[in-house]
Formats: sequence, structure tokens, C-alpha cells
Amino acid sequence: MKIPNPFIPLRAETNDLAHTVHVIDRDYTVGADGMLTSIKSQGVELLASPMRIVAVEDGEPANWDMNYPDNESECFIQHRSDEEIVICGAKQSDRFITDICYRIDYDGCIDIDFKLMTRGKTVAQVFGIAESKPTLFKLDQLWLEIPLRAEAMTLFHMHPNSALSLADGTERAFTSMSMSGAIPEQSAAMPFKALLWLGNEERGLGWFAENDRNWQPAEANRAMELVRDGDALILRVRLLDSHPKAWKADPATGVYNYQPVEFRFGLHPTPVKPFPKQPYIHNAFHLDCGIKVKGNYIDVLAGRYDELKEKGVTTLILHEKWNKSQNWFELSEFTKHQLQTIVDECHKRGIKVLPYFGYELSTMSPMWSELRDKTAAKNWQGRLDGGWWRVPFQRDYNVCYNSDYADLFINGIAKIIDECHIDGVYLDGTSHARLCFSTEHGCGWYDEDGKLHGSYRWGAVRKLFKRLYDVVQSRGGEINVHAFGFINFTAIPYIHQNWYGENLQFSLMKGSSDDMNLDYFRAEYIGRNIGAPVEFIAYANPPKWTFDQALASSILHGILPRPNDLGHPLELMSRVWKIMDAFPIEQSEWMPYWTNAAQTSDEKIKISYYRYTDLSGASQLLAFAVNISASPVESVTVSFPENVTSVQDMMEHQDVGFTFPMEAYSCRILFVK
Repeated sequence: MKIPNPFIPLRAETNDLAHTVHVIDRDYTVGADGMLTSIKSQGVELLASPMRIVAVEDGEPANWDMNYPDNESECFIQHRSDEEIVICGAKQSDRFITDICYRIDYDGCIDIDFKLMTRGKTVAQVFGIAESKPTLFKLDQLWLEIPLRAEAMTLFHMHPNSALSLADGTERAFTSMSMSGAIPEQSAAMPFKALLWLGNEERGLGWFAENDRNWQPAEANRAMELVRDGDALILRVRLLDSHPKAWKADPATGVYNYQPVEFRFGLHPTPVKPFPKQPYIHNAFHLDCGIKVKGNYIDVLAGRYDELKEKGVTTLILHEKWNKSQNWFELSEFTKHQLQTIVDECHKRGIKVLPYFGYELSTMSPMWSELRDKTAAKNWQGRLDGGWWRVPFQRDYNVCYNSDYADLFINGIAKIIDECHIDGVYLDGTSHARLCFSTEHGCGWYDEDGKLHGSYRWGAVRKLFKRLYDVVQSRGGEINVHAFGFINFTAIPYIHQNWYGENLQFSLMKGSSDDMNLDYFRAEYIGRNIGAPVEFIAYANPPKWTFDQALASSILHGILPRPNDLGHPLELMSRVWKIMDAFPIEQSEWMPYWTNAAQTSDEKIKISYYRYTDLSGASQLLAFAVNISASPVESVTVSFPENVTSVQDMMEHQDVGFTFPMEAYSCRILFVK
């Protein structure tokens, strides 16, 4: 296969008994015993010490044989190619063996297959010419621990969302923002997480698992832990806190009666790809999302294409109503005519068009009856999930991409691109692997007690995006994705831009008097620490929540809100786009408030900026001063470490100097030189 841009072929090298794999901007080393000894992102080490297996067998800590290579079990490269490298390793204690297999992809994703089994007999013991002492194959505990450098781990994101149990007996409560933020200063515990990212504003380490099959934590709410230990933050995964339930026979007979127990999970260091020097990849207007329009888009847009062009729109995103049948790939006569007309009019003016595709199968689809059970994401009761209502009157139910729907999705989008000349796709929630209990396509599974469980099929979603990236990027297109309160870092290598923030609108639209949650924004919304640019969703509800406030909260973090209304939001962003387009951002250095040396006389005023150094060596700044509070500031004085003497407010087109007032939740875009 051809490795797509911006990725490069994998390389591996062996030193002594360790193997190092070089991925774009990242390096992973596997030691002799099969444990990861180093994970570097952008040249920075993430591990405090090697990954380890902590086991207790028959009441005693496991004593692992570390006599490599004399034990003839050192790790080895099973397979290598430009696209994938597979490394296998093994450990053995007095009673048990663990085998581990790393499948490392060219985008840096590490799929891990981990197996636990009993230790076997030697050939001499089998033939009775060597003593085989009686052994109780009793396992009391099996943990995976990943010691991380605490100074490199300040932020986190988790999915699904939950409360965190803290070491002092208190709780970090469940809220609409509790899935992301600052890592607690004390140790914390949480239920099983299908996605867990730990890092800072520049880089991090993602953990993922499709399910918790074979896990046996003593307490479900403590299945995973973040343990503070000096300079280390240990990610502890409690795979087993007791003897495996699958091992039902007498431990004395376990050598042959106990079958191997498997655990599957993975790691994905971030950023997953180089972050673009120009993160504002387009000036996008999103029609009919949040702010709804009545009528067909062909009529709504008639006579307005020149207006879009004049206001600086370079990409028009069409929401769901462009298609009579939600997400269906065989377009009706009217739908095809409507899309082609809009595309033709936009292309005449140099505007790209991205139509909506989501995560559902519609009852309007001609193949509903044939596909519903084959492709549906089902809940624990075996019922369909979702049920979105829209016009023309229909209901739309969630699909699972671990099904035949993935092929329909890829082939259908390719056909529409080729026939209608769209410039890519806007995908609503497609990067989300919804918890699916369907046994028909292999997501549902039963535990040892006969209880049905579901799976988050990240692998299927990742495969879908890999294929879609090839289809879309090879045609010069863009993949733009909306995600609701989660970051699927395993799919982001194949996404050009994410659209985040809808989960916040439920509370923001009601109004707030709290300061902006800066930790939350830095963990989830800046994009740079994960690898793809981000835009912010805002469903304005003036005066409680305005598009101007959305601009303030986002621009401080280097991202912009996407206008979804032909009125004020587009008018506002048209002015912002002109300012951003006029500044040489691609040749500038991003100086965010959490690292720069700019100062303000009021702690509620934060400043981020782009710094451009001209040929004479002088600095020019495009600065964003933001009031993060609900209270106006009558006068704030700002200063910068650069040698600058003038400040112009670019939205007001006037010199304001270094002292000025700021409204609540407001921003000023300043040109400083």
C-alpha cells in the first residue's frame, strides 16, 4: 500500500536485546522482556521507568525470570514492513507466563495483545526423568503499570465520562466537563475507560480498549488508577484482582486445565501527526446546524453565494437536510440536483462544499429492512439505539461500523465525490465507536456469569477512517468531523479538522457566572497536543450565551468558532477572518497564555498571541486578550516581553495603548508592534 501524507515508512533498529521503532515524530523501545522501556514524542520521554506487570501468585509477589538471553526468551521482531512492525515478547514467573504482541502502525498506534497462561512442564518433566514438584497455579493479582513522568502529565481526557475517586476519600464529581481537565494532584481511581489520554498542552499518551473482557477488578469504580509516586504518575490497570473466573479447576491441576486468558488494549502517543503551521485550514460557514433554516438549501442559498464569497467563506458545510434520506448514499433525483447546483455555484466562486454524513441508518432508506439488524448498534436489551427525528419525516438509528455498513459508507461517499464533485465530507459523530451489544456482528460478548456485555469498536472505526482518508485525500478533499465530548485519538491521524463543543452548549445556553474552565479547554480543545486542528461549536442564545463569548473562549486557545448563522455569527467571523488572513500565521510562533511571559494587571485577563519576526528582527504580535470572567474589568494594563510600543484593536480599528477596559467574557484582537 502507499503510505498517505504526512506519514512516513516505519524503521526499526536493534541494540543489544532491545528494539526501537521510529514513527513520525515518535520513538518506541521494547526491552528484552517485552515491556516498553521508552516512549518518546517529539523527542521528549514520556515514561518514568519501563512498563511492568505486577502479579501476586499464591500469596507471594511474582518473581519474573529476567535472565535474558540465557532463558532464550528475549523479545523479537516478528514482522516488519514500511506500514507495520510486529514485536513479540515473553515473561515467566514460578507459575505463570505472559506473552505480549505489539502491532505498531505507521501512524504510531500500538495494538497490544496480552496473554496470561500457566507455566508448562519441560520435556524432561513430561517424560518423567526430571522432578516435577507439585505447584498450585493460584493467581491473586495481575496489574499492568505504566509509570509516566509526572512533570509531563498535567492534563487528561477520558471516555466514557464519570466521576473520579480521590485518595483522600472525596470525589471529583461527574459534570458536563468532567471528562477533561487537570489531572488531580492526588492519586485517583476510575471505572474502565475505553479511551484515556494523559499529557500536557504539547503531547501525551493515549490508552484505548474496546472492552474489559476478562477483567476482574475488586471494585468496578477502581478498575483503572492514576497513582502519584514521587516523580512518576503511574497508570495502573487492574486486569485481575482475583483468580481468573475462567480457571474453574483445582489450582493443583492448572498446568493443563487452565486455558490462556487474553486481554486486548492499545497505546497511541500524541500528537498522532505533525500539527499544521497554519491551523486555520479554512473559513467555514455551517448551514442549518443549531440555527435551523426552513426550506430546501437550494432555495435558502439562492442569491447568497456572492455574499458568502464577500464575507470570506472558503468552505460551505451543509447540514443533514441536504439529503432527503439521512446519510443514505443513493441520492434522490432532487437531492442530487440540489447538491450539484450548490457545488457548481460555490465552485464558481472558489468555495468548497462539504455535505453532512452521520452515524445512523434512516427508516427512509430503501434498504432499511434489509440492513437494520445487520448494521445496527444495539443496547444491552437488544434494542436499536438513537432515533433522531427530522424532516422529511423519518427516524434515524445508530449504526455500528463493525458491520457491513462500513463498506456501504466508503463506497457511497466515493461515488458521491466522483459524481457531484464535492470537496470532502463533514462527518457527524462518525469517529465515535458507540457501545454496541450486538452479537450478530461480534460486538456483544458474555462473561463467565453469562451476562451480556458490549464493545467500543475503535478498531473498526479506525479502519473506516483509514480507508476514507485514502478515498477523500486522493481526490484532494477534506475530512471534517464533529465529536460530542470525546477525543478518539486513534482515528485522528485520518481527520483534517475536528469540531468540538456541542456537549457544552446544554449548559452555556442557559448562561453562566463561572470563569472559563481553562483546564478543560487545554485538555480537549487546543488540537496541538493530539495532532489535528479544532474549531469550536457555539449555539448562541443571546444574551445568556453569545457568539462573541464563544469567540473569546476559543481564540484564547488558538482555535476559532464556526459560524452557523447568516446573521451576526457570520458577520463577526468575517471580520475575524480578514484579520487572521492578513497576519503571517504560518511563519509565526504560537505563544499561548500558559507559556508566554506576557503580563496583565488583572488575573482574569489572559493573553495568547502569534509572534512574527520580520527581516529586520523586529517582533510583530497578533494578540488575543480575553476576560475569562463574568465581570467586566474597567481597566487592565498589559505588557509583553518583546520590544513593542504600540497596540491597535483590530476589531475597533483604533489605537488603544497598553491599558483598556474589557467586557465580561470578551476578547480584544490586538496588533502589537
